[in-house]
Amino acid sequence: MAAIIATSLLVLFSLFALSFHVASALGLTAALTGALHIGDISGFFGQIPWNSFSNSGMIVVPLFILMGELLLRSGVTEELYDILSKWMGRVPGGLLHSNVLACGLFSSICGSSVATTSTIGAVALPEMRRHGYDEKLAVGSISAGGTLGILIPPSVIMIIYAIMAEVSIAQLYMAGVVPGLLMMAAFMLVILAVALIAPDKAPRLARKVSWSARLRGLAAVLPVIVLMGLVLGTIYAGVATPTEAAAFGSVGAFLLAALKGRVNRAMLREVFLATASTTSMVLLVVACAFVLQFVLSLGGVPAAISNWIAGLGLSQLQLILIIALIFIVLGMFMESMAMIVCTLPILLPILKAAGVDLVWFGVLAVILVELSLITPPVGMNLFVMQGLRTRMDGVRVGPMTEVFAASLPFVLAMLAVLGLVIAYPGIAMGLVESMKQ
Repeated sequence: MAAIIATSLLVLFSLFALSFHVASALGLTAALTGALHIGDISGFFGQIPWNSFSNSGMIVVPLFILMGELLLRSGVTEELYDILSKWMGRVPGGLLHSNVLACGLFSSICGSSVATTSTIGAVALPEMRRHGYDEKLAVGSISAGGTLGILIPPSVIMIIYAIMAEVSIAQLYMAGVVPGLLMMAAFMLVILAVALIAPDKAPRLARKVSWSARLRGLAAVLPVIVLMGLVLGTIYAGVATPTEAAAFGSVGAFLLAALKGRVNRAMLREVFLATASTTSMVLLVVACAFVLQFVLSLGGVPAAISNWIAGLGLSQLQLILIIALIFIVLGMFMESMAMIVCTLPILLPILKAAGVDLVWFGVLAVILVELSLITPPVGMNLFVMQGLRTRMDGVRVGPMTEVFAASLPFVLAMLAVLGLVIAYPGIAMGLVESMKQ
């Protein structure tokens, strides 16, 4: 058993160090570990993915991705940011609050943190510079706001977790709503505190916007809010399954894009290609993770580790804190999806043995993965923002360490929310429990 663990870890991290794709690294690790310690497992490389994916429930993956791609190209981003800036421009912190709110709303139609960060960042960063905002604070708020893309439903990472942990996608989505809103509030409190202490870093906008202009702007983005309310509302009410809700959302997103005059042959080609590409990538990663999970289970690794953990006599809280610490350390060096698919095959038997609610733990895992997106040295959102700064002409870009420092207050805010969800599970599970009634 020790040999299987040593081989799998050595092969996996060697392949990651060589910049192999996550799916390739997982698949090769399963193949080499199985060949060296178990025997011929080649037949399972077809059987396991087929058994995992040959059900209609898997259609939820491409449908939610399709909805996000349609809305991404519907032209809603610019309108969304402009409207929020009219509402928040005179509040202490001004446009920085718009960054977080825009990221939160865009997350609910996108499901990807990197896409949220790059899309909102491209619109917001020039505005920040034009109005004299402190660039480090602007970059930090957008990087942190972008992490909401995998916590606020619909989220691709949540779908992957639900598939691997065999929990309800609907329940996991509902469990992420309140922590997602709480995370937005925590980020905005950080911004408010900085704006009150150092108002020169986050000046209020000089122009005043009439209430009529604000309400007209709100009406322009209302269809998107209604669409997301419809998708999550039908799931919550039990009127539709996540697959059916995703289908409603995709049709609604298409109609919204059509009403805005954005639908044409080129746009649909981009949407379908992006949907197919992302779906293939996600399902390939999950398929290879399932094969690795099978190899490790066949070798007795999860059972042996579960027995060892049980022998330590840890309480549920101690176990969760240790796992959280492991995730935080891994997040400094691993990509978010890799963290989930590599750790779950080992953690799931341990969590089940300890009686941990896997839906609740799913929210904790997603928050910890969020944290990895803005922690150095491999915080993906931080590199996205540095890339955006670099591409903007005529501005001298500071070192990457500036972006790292900019994320620190928001990292502390995320840790505070994580602590609250651990201490008060009802924050995540309240909506889930009400669904069951």
